[in-house]
Amino acid sequence: MKTQRILRLLMACCTVTPVVASLDAEPVPAAPRPFFSTGNPILSDGSYYTADPAPLSHDGKLYLHVGRDEPELYQGGFVMNEYAVLSTENPSSGNWTLHPRNLAPGEVFSWATGKKAFAGHCLRGKDGRFYWYVPVEAKDGALRMAIGVAVSDSPLGPWKDPIGKPLVTWNDVFGESDRGQEVIDPHTFIDEDGKVYLYWGSWGVARVVELSATMTEKAGEIRTMQGLDSFFEAPWVVKRHGVYHMVYDWKRGGSQWTPSNYQACIGHATAASPAGPWTFREIILSGTSATTVHPSIIEQGGKWWVTYHTRDAKDGGHFRRSVAIDEMKWDGDRILPVTPTRARPPEFNLTNNLARDAKASVSFAEQPPTTIAALHDGRVTSVRLPPDQWGNYRGNTNTVESDWIRYDWDMPVRIEGAGIMFHQDPNWTRPPARWTMEYMDDKGAWQAVRGATYPTEPDRWHDLKFEPVTTRALRAIIHGQKNDSHFHSVLVSEFEVHGVQVKELPVIEVPMKNGSPELPPRIDLEFPGAGMLPVKLLWRKLPAGNGEFVAEARAIGQAAAYIRARLRNE
Repeated sequence: MKTQRILRLLMACCTVTPVVASLDAEPVPAAPRPFFSTGNPILSDGSYYTADPAPLSHDGKLYLHVGRDEPELYQGGFVMNEYAVLSTENPSSGNWTLHPRNLAPGEVFSWATGKKAFAGHCLRGKDGRFYWYVPVEAKDGALRMAIGVAVSDSPLGPWKDPIGKPLVTWNDVFGESDRGQEVIDPHTFIDEDGKVYLYWGSWGVARVVELSATMTEKAGEIRTMQGLDSFFEAPWVVKRHGVYHMVYDWKRGGSQWTPSNYQACIGHATAASPAGPWTFREIILSGTSATTVHPSIIEQGGKWWVTYHTRDAKDGGHFRRSVAIDEMKWDGDRILPVTPTRARPPEFNLTNNLARDAKASVSFAEQPPTTIAALHDGRVTSVRLPPDQWGNYRGNTNTVESDWIRYDWDMPVRIEGAGIMFHQDPNWTRPPARWTMEYMDDKGAWQAVRGATYPTEPDRWHDLKFEPVTTRALRAIIHGQKNDSHFHSVLVSEFEVHGVQVKELPVIEVPMKNGSPELPPRIDLEFPGAGMLPVKLLWRKLPAGNGEFVAEARAIGQAAAYIRARLRNE
């Protein structure tokens, strides 16, 4: 398969020694930690990575029961050994509390290894207690992942195992025509008639089973649900105005929403009964950064919210995810499209990397699963999957020796260096035999940059300097390693271009006319050795109101500070 040719990640996991508690034990959760969030991701400083949010509204508070991602920075594969809770009285306030290590599977379930604490769901049962359904690794390898249920008098624990065994196991579905699908991503729904339904699903198969009134045993046959277009995993069901709504992780490689199977978005389907059949409606959220989204929706404080996860926290990655939340609105039975928000939109991050603002082109790309956009998306410090790289794979009999990566700017830029990361896989991808950089001079001719060295070692970041030049275009020419009469393909996860820094950024005065400022799209700055050059400005959104304001803009390629403009009504 194409994706296997591009990259094979080593799915290494940390080894832990499970601590097994008796069924009567009540492990005490770790101390809570209040914090203030300025937006998405909710917890973004990289101190604690949270994934797979499952919201619960109770006594005026919103609780998000989440898993914890714990891999090392460049580690490929899920390392998840515990669950946590995020809580707030108002998602719009920014005031949250982290309740870390709220449930440790190895301490609560005697049958669990304590590893692979995947996506779960907590809800309040008909008896007033709280039931947390969690898919964890069973000690009995034949059971693989199994869904356990933990019970508490509080949404924050402490938690007990009321049945001393898994509720659903691999053996419950093994032997079907679609066997081999892991028992993960449980969601539980209590209908208006009091019936309880447990949903789960992965790798294209969505299942449901009715539970007994105790909520701790199956009361019917396991059914495979129909009508869920491009279902991947993570079903979540609510009922509104007599209609059942499901949101789920939607994937279809080659679609406009998911060009490859390493990308994800949120699909919406409706049904007249809790088990379907379902009718697909539309995609309600796309454009997130992680390979999965694990969606859920809930009403809280008179508003509807959608929760999901991204890799947008500090040093985040596909296996170091962080929970996000956005307001969601309805139009009848339709969920209106949701635009994922960021506390700090990346286009306003200060950086000397001019590649972020360039138009990228290449001589050849295998798309999908690799993407040209990955070359200048600003992501360096995370484990990569194929959409996070540009690749020139043409097959194992490729006779093309070199390809180029090119950046173009709409006005001249002053540059003095670059950064790049190459990769290799166990198959046909190797670091380049050699590579060089060229800039376009003011006559439109390509010239070699001077003073640069060109490292090729894979899987590490390379910074290099060269003599400053002013240009509108830069290209890297990459030569593949030869194998007999053929050439190996190359993978690049990021190619930066570093701008020369000016000595001082001015504060400018901008008059307000009829309540609107005329913010300049560019400004002339003085560059050492080059004199005055125009620099493009990206302005932040202005606050509403009257009076005197200070506006901020990022001058592309300048990392020291923002350009500031004093705005005054006249």
